[in-house]
Amino acid sequence: MTTMGHSILQYESALSRDAQRRIRKMGTVDLVIGIPSHRNGRTIGEVIDALVAGVRAYYPDLKVVLINADGGSSDNTVKHIQDADVPDNVTKLVTIYEGVTGKGTAIRSVLEAAWRLGARACVIAEARAIGIQPEWLPALVSPILHGDEAVLGCYQRAAMDAALTDNLVYPFMSSFWSSDLVEPLAPEFALSGELATSLAECDVWETNVARFGVNMWMTLHMLSQRVRMAQVDLGYRGPAGGEPAMPGDQRFVHTVGTLFRALTTYRRSWTQGQRFASTPFRGLRSQDRQVASEEDLTPYVDAFQAGRQEYGDVWESVLQPETFDLLQAALARAGDVPALEIPLWVRLVYEFAAVFNRGEGDPDKVIEALLPLYYGRAVRYANEVEGLTVGGRAAILSSLATAFSEQRPAFETLWNSYQEWEDDVTRYWIP
Repeated sequence: MTTMGHSILQYESALSRDAQRRIRKMGTVDLVIGIPSHRNGRTIGEVIDALVAGVRAYYPDLKVVLINADGGSSDNTVKHIQDADVPDNVTKLVTIYEGVTGKGTAIRSVLEAAWRLGARACVIAEARAIGIQPEWLPALVSPILHGDEAVLGCYQRAAMDAALTDNLVYPFMSSFWSSDLVEPLAPEFALSGELATSLAECDVWETNVARFGVNMWMTLHMLSQRVRMAQVDLGYRGPAGGEPAMPGDQRFVHTVGTLFRALTTYRRSWTQGQRFASTPFRGLRSQDRQVASEEDLTPYVDAFQAGRQEYGDVWESVLQPETFDLLQAALARAGDVPALEIPLWVRLVYEFAAVFNRGEGDPDKVIEALLPLYYGRAVRYANEVEGLTVGGRAAILSSLATAFSEQRPAFETLWNSYQEWEDDVTRYWIP
């Protein structure tokens, strides 16, 4: 067992013994740059090149460790960092993380390394950050070196890549906690060394936080703890990648499950009207641009239609009778494109969120049943914003935020109609 810093919490390290041994030989450093990966051989080279160029141009005098926390890739992912040409002030470390398989455990291993190395700042960049530029590094790191504790990137992205944030995460968090974070799920972010240590110590790493729930949990936790946060505009970010419209997509299940569970974990804050602090922007904002979506929407329509057959009974059991009737009417007039307009979509989200927190049955199955409805809403959203610039989508985002706010009283009535939850909620997470 390994004890982290000043914490009394004990758990197995996410770093292998070899990685721990190598880290001990490095001494203290200024900056840790971590790249979680798993079979990202086609894209990780671009990410490494941009980050190394950023160090050369902006931080030649800092002592830097570049860590690839890999999940046991069978392709050439780790070879890219092994072969990377780095300046003398950069030390490379490739490690296979240990623990629950998932993105969260990979990030945890980087956070733990930052603690062990006494780093002033820790940066995480996804191995699939298509469009990454060397300037992203100082944009994220500079605010940390000047006193911020956490910095989240935000981007100009195609509609389908932004659909989950725009249609669910952002308006949901705005409604309950008045959060103004543009990208609550930012895949690129920076933390102070102290915050990295604090997050690594949290007792969450055997839950869905160890998988794809990590970005959602980190943001919610940092907001709830009044961490000094900032946002930076990183400009264009390319396609997120991955298989489109996957049935039971664990990225969606873990992320939305983490968000919905926050209603229980932080219920005293939203029921008592407490708000998260505003999060300022640092640096310049990118010029507004149109980011066309080249993604074929057909798989999403097909997944929505398949979901009607698989989850129809679940929808009827989760939804209130009137809402289910409204959904049935929308499906009857859908045609090729699902007719999930904003008011109905918000109603669906709220009722699924309430049932998810009831504690009856498998909550992950509730989220899986919501997924095809999300696919339907995402297709509708992509059609609604077609031809608009990223800034031009603001009116639709405003309509979403307004609808979530207006329907919140109905949600609270539903929430209060269920049996009262237990009060022994853990500080960090409920598995």
